[in-house]
Amino acid sequence: MNDVELVQATLQGEVHAVTVLFDRFAGQVHDLAYAVLRNRLLAAEVLEATLEEALERLPGLQEDHRLAVWLLAVTRRNAVQRAGPTSGPDRRPTLDGPDDERNRLITLVWEAVADLPMRDRTLLDLALRHGLAGQDLADALGVGPAQAHQMELGMRNQIEAGLVGYLVDRATEGRCPALTQALKGWDGRFTTEGSMLISDHVELCPDCNQFRSEVPSPLTLYAEVPASPVPSSVRRPNRTRIVLRVAEGAGAELASPDFGWAP
Repeated sequence: MNDVELVQATLQGEVHAVTVLFDRFAGQVHDLAYAVLRNRLLAAEVLEATLEEALERLPGLQEDHRLAVWLLAVTRRNAVQRAGPTSGPDRRPTLDGPDDERNRLITLVWEAVADLPMRDRTLLDLALRHGLAGQDLADALGVGPAQAHQMELGMRNQIEAGLVGYLVDRATEGRCPALTQALKGWDGRFTTEGSMLISDHVELCPDCNQFRSEVPSPLTLYAEVPASPVPSSVRRPNRTRIVLRVAEGAGAELASPDFGWAP
């Protein structure tokens, strides 16, 4: 069942369709919310709110084939409504594989991005981990295509350069005395301005410059962060709730409120 068929079947009250909709998109919705908020409790709230809003507003969706982009746009808006002045406390990524150097670099980038403004965190996640570009990226961000293009250019220039500088400092762990002195008084939190100072030093320092040439692109590292799974304690009640809502609207009778649920 493709997305167009899924929308039409859901609008017709087919219970199976809403279970497919949940299973197909709940992970993506939760992952975006968690990435931009860094708060598991708020990510669960966003998942619930987004699914409820999706069922309410689905009849007005004009481009059924862009269901995924629309859901990400709704997710972003619900996340913004719950965002505080800084990101939340859950800052470590869920990584697969061994605890090797690449995973250490991925963790550093993930933690650094948490200190970016909400808009930049959202841009990075939608573009790099959800693969949006062009009109899709603009719509998910809630801006025009020209502004989205400028934001993407900034991401690939200023933000990437700042992240490279941050990686050089954190990964070299004080092995360059001149860099340590230049950063005296720095609290270690990532800002593009502070990291650009590191980049300026790296340009003039042969040792740091050599290390920078060996570091993978921080944008590539960020894109490799696997999706944060929806906890069973969040997934199950939300899936049951939307299935029951559609079933009641269609007058269907379910043998169990866990109809079709797979852990």
